Amino acid sequence: MKFFITALTTGILLMYPFAVYIGLNNLQSGYLAIVLIAFVLLRIFLVRSNLKKLPWLLPASVLGILAILASAFTDSTIGFKLYPLAINFAMLMVFAFSYFKPPTVIETFARLSEKNLPPSAIKYTAKVTLVWCLFFIINGLVSLYTAVFMSLDSWMIYNGFISYVLMGILMLVEYLVRLKVKKQQSVISAGISKATESATSDE
Repeated sequence: MKFFITALTTGILLMYPFAVYIGLNNLQSGYLAIVLIAFVLLRIFLVRSNLKKLPWLLPASVLGILAILASAFTDSTIGFKLYPLAINFAMLMVFAFSYFKPPTVIETFARLSEKNLPPSAIKYTAKVTLVWCLFFIINGLVSLYTAVFMSLDSWMIYNGFISYVLMGILMLVEYLVRLKVKKQQSVISAGISKATESATSDE
């Protein structure tokens, strides 16, 4: 049951722009704010034991709640529309902080499947972390533009669909690059081993 509720709240928050679009057309700002904040708080409660694995979740949720409250108290849509920006900004801060205070977020994820990372892999995860920081900066600026200058429909399409597609593309490209890097490292390691064996046999 807990898994189902967690998956449901996560899904609703991932589809936040669509929830806001539907909510603004059917509910008053105050009621919509209560519903959305309840989902945010419920999600935090359900995943509280895994907050260390999701370091951006708590600051992102706090910023998101403040943005939602801004709309509730001002009776405007801007706060609702700034929620994705708040999430994006929190993730940028966490990724950037981890770059300057390693291990990076990407390195931490990598160690979940491979504890003993070589120095080359650690350098690679640092570069990937920087790439994600750049993505969050660009995505955040576009999200801000859609929130302030574009219609609710356009805001919903970018923040609820296009941004996820771009994120998926970045993940795919990084995965392909990672496979190529691993292959190159394997070739180099094999070459070094062969050279060592040859030198040993010559002796």
